[in-house]
Amino acid sequence: MIAVLFFAVAVRCNKPVPSKSKPVQKSSYPIFSDSLNLQYGIASRRGTLLNKGYFIINHNDTWKIPYWVAYYLTAQHLEGETKRQGQFRPDPRLPVGARAELKDYEKSGYNRGHMAPAADFKRSKDAMTATFLLSNMSPQTPQLNQKIWQRLEDEVRDKVKTEGGAWIITGNVFMSADSHFTTPTTFIGFNKVAVPTHCFKCVLSTNKKSAFSVHAFLLPNRKTFIPGKPIDYSITIDRLEQITCYDFFPLLDDTLEDRLESKKATDW
Repeated sequence: MIAVLFFAVAVRCNKPVPSKSKPVQKSSYPIFSDSLNLQYGIASRRGTLLNKGYFIINHNDTWKIPYWVAYYLTAQHLEGETKRQGQFRPDPRLPVGARAELKDYEKSGYNRGHMAPAADFKRSKDAMTATFLLSNMSPQTPQLNQKIWQRLEDEVRDKVKTEGGAWIITGNVFMSADSHFTTPTTFIGFNKVAVPTHCFKCVLSTNKKSAFSVHAFLLPNRKTFIPGKPIDYSITIDRLEQITCYDFFPLLDDTLEDRLESKKATDW
């Protein structure tokens, strides 16, 4: 068994953690109910919601990283030919002190890890450059960002090309050694950008017969070698909801949601 033993202990997160240990910020909505990116609902209602058109960010202004980033991706979107381009930059929609700055990452030893990856937005220069906002980043180790995480992103694109479309949610998690939710212990830069212990990705895909499947992955953000393949870090949506206290894809039909989220899909 590849190193996934940190999933073995039940995570005690069946209800929201009090604000003193899990900062919950004042919501800044309206909810984008007409957005295809959120067609099946919002995973959580906390933090600052930023609509970038091509994707939506739920940003934690205290920890200066996203809770999650959500978007809809199709095989047609991936046919774009825009080359990787864009300047890493702070998000002007967030005030100074509530956002990461370029200097926070300098000489930190961490990569600026995209939540919505640039390669998913080759459809236009505008879409591509939007992904380089620091509000779409979290500090990821080179072992995660440049290796197994990149492989997971490639596999998600392959899945979309095969099936036609998917709703994707990517985010950050803070977990203790015994798999309980915790607050950040590592920060970078003057603005104290929080370093997640794990990063997750959820994929709700539909094939040409309109059949749904869901997949969830939780990978450790550590400096040492991360063995195995992304599938070795697959978990059920139910388990990820228990860890994060989020409700993924809440607007799915309840019967379908219960069936899909309670077990690992076998079609990855």
